[in-house]
Amino acid sequence: MQHILDQLINTLEQGQAVVLCAIVRNLGSAPRTSGARMLVLADGTIAGSVGGGALEGDCQVKARELFQGPPSFAVLNFALNATSAAEQGMVCGGSVSVLLHRVEPVMLELFQQMRREFIRGKRPMLLTLLPQDGVPPRLLFLDSEEDGDVPAELLAEILRKSRRAPFLIEHQGREVFVEPLVYPGRVHLAGAGHVALATARIAAFVGFEVVVMDDRQEFANTDRYPEAREVRVLDSFAACLNDLGPDDYVIIVTRGHLHDREVLAQALRTGSGYIGMIGSRKKREAVYDSLRSAGFTEVDLARVHCPIGLAIGADTPEEIALSIMAELVQVRAGMNG
Repeated sequence: MQHILDQLINTLEQGQAVVLCAIVRNLGSAPRTSGARMLVLADGTIAGSVGGGALEGDCQVKARELFQGPPSFAVLNFALNATSAAEQGMVCGGSVSVLLHRVEPVMLELFQQMRREFIRGKRPMLLTLLPQDGVPPRLLFLDSEEDGDVPAELLAEILRKSRRAPFLIEHQGREVFVEPLVYPGRVHLAGAGHVALATARIAAFVGFEVVVMDDRQEFANTDRYPEAREVRVLDSFAACLNDLGPDDYVIIVTRGHLHDREVLAQALRTGSGYIGMIGSRKKREAVYDSLRSAGFTEVDLARVHCPIGLAIGADTPEEIALSIMAELVQVRAGMNG
């Protein structure tokens, strides 16, 4: 949802309606999973995707009908076996249900609230009461601090099941599609050398915010890192990290053991959701022994991914960056065990 939120708000601010498309159910090897969103504007422009191919084309056709009214919603069901998927130019099978819902400018404030919460680094949720027996869908906003119009029983069930990925629950005989608007995470690159450069580019490409820090201005600068949200030139690596939480990812790729050790000690004192350090096992044990002497425990050290990245036989800086970011995406998706 976050990928189309700005376009959605901009269109509503101009007094124009939009059609929101969302995959609310999927089974098998569908082209996109539940929560995939596409926005269709009145002129036919789209943002986002619900899978491409004929599936997406059918959604665009139905969206044009919804702009004409009076129906404001439709549910399209697609069953794609291997043969039908191939016939439609798609590589996936499975089945999906797509909800299309015309959203009018009167709903602008709801989405503006969502964006404000999202920018604050919170985890707001969009609730869609799915259509039933001709009753149109209804959108509700659940922020991080107040329950608003969400019934208490429904709120309790959502909080019990709350997770990063969208999910369906039932409330008073009606299905509710719960869509967390999850902060994409911020990557903190300690070190701005060749591996950091490649990592920053991939991190930004897959949606992470990027912060780069180094004590060498010739390496840490915005010309070299145009995709970074922040580039910091340090006097030293001492006290370069603080107040990190579960959506922060620390990647330690400095030019030397002493700097690595300094940054790692700081990272372990934070609530960072991911800590990774580049280096051989020999280097790791030397750094770990030093930290043990400083009072860090085996539980502390178990938080560290070192050697960093997934084992894909990476050799070049670009390959190492790919292995690092594959591991971060895995962690962000909650698939790291």
